[in-house]
Amino acid sequence: THLGKYTTGDDDLSIDDYAIALEKAVQNKEFSIPFDIVIHSTGALVVRSWLSHYYKPNRNSPIRKFIMVAPANNGSRLASWGKKIPWDWGNKVLDTLRLASKYTWSLNWEWLTSQRHSNMNGLEIYHLQGTKNDIAFPSVFDAFDSIFGIDIPVFEEEGSDNTIRFCAANLNMKGVRLSKGQKMPDADIYEIKGIPVYVFKERSHFGDKHGILGSISKKSNPVFKVIDNILKSANPQPTGEQTFPKYMMLDIRVVDQLGNPHSDFIPRFYFGKGSDKSHLKILQRTENNEIDCYYLKCNALSKVSKFGFHIEGNKIGKAEYMP
Repeated sequence: THLGKYTTGDDDLSIDDYAIALEKAVQNKEFSIPFDIVIHSTGALVVRSWLSHYYKPNRNSPIRKFIMVAPANNGSRLASWGKKIPWDWGNKVLDTLRLASKYTWSLNWEWLTSQRHSNMNGLEIYHLQGTKNDIAFPSVFDAFDSIFGIDIPVFEEEGSDNTIRFCAANLNMKGVRLSKGQKMPDADIYEIKGIPVYVFKERSHFGDKHGILGSISKKSNPVFKVIDNILKSANPQPTGEQTFPKYMMLDIRVVDQLGNPHSDFIPRFYFGKGSDKSHLKILQRTENNEIDCYYLKCNALSKVSKFGFHIEGNKIGKAEYMP
């Protein structure tokens, strides 16, 4: 058993730097391949980056069981808040961790198109996620907001473990590449699916009392038992996503025929006739000028006969959701 620890507080280090360090550890035979790995939060991006850079799909995987605990696969709203704090806190990593960052967009597309989650021989991926917002002193953060002018609503956000939204942690995802004038049935659609999810209602992203990572050290804790059973190939039954508030993360990026990104596009959402959209929340959370990120409440989509969007300004095309 090897316990790895890395510090993300160095402004000069990036996710790829940590991936390089992981490869050096492998080359130095600090542990043998294949191995099992348990990561927390940003560690998911480090391991996925390492696999993408050093191991081709359709080959034997250097990892047997890849257990992601509260992974930051699609970033966190907290990263933008961290960028505003007036001291060094790992700015390159925080840039990566912003919602819909260019880095996570590229990494996700590599995983979507290569399908390495399913075609790397021997690789098994698992996802453990808490659902508890357990900030003990919200008034302290309110005071912090008033002093520095920094809003941190992620701590009270439904569908979050106080740091990462479930839909931003989830590696089960779809990617659609739509050309100008192209209809959705003719688009290129890629999907990562089948990754089992284990939800723990009384666990949050961090914290001494409810933090999901701290509970791993206690053998009587349900989180420890699930990880232990996975490592022993006992195949514990996933609790699934049904116990988590139903939200969807939608990222939109527009490029020209040469792949250069547009920053002046405007998505316009529309609904089919007779749709009940009174309970549908569409919250924009744009973190850069190339990718628009939206947060949608999924259980409301069942009341919508048709939901889609079209691009205004550059008139790129449209896409539709049909329940």
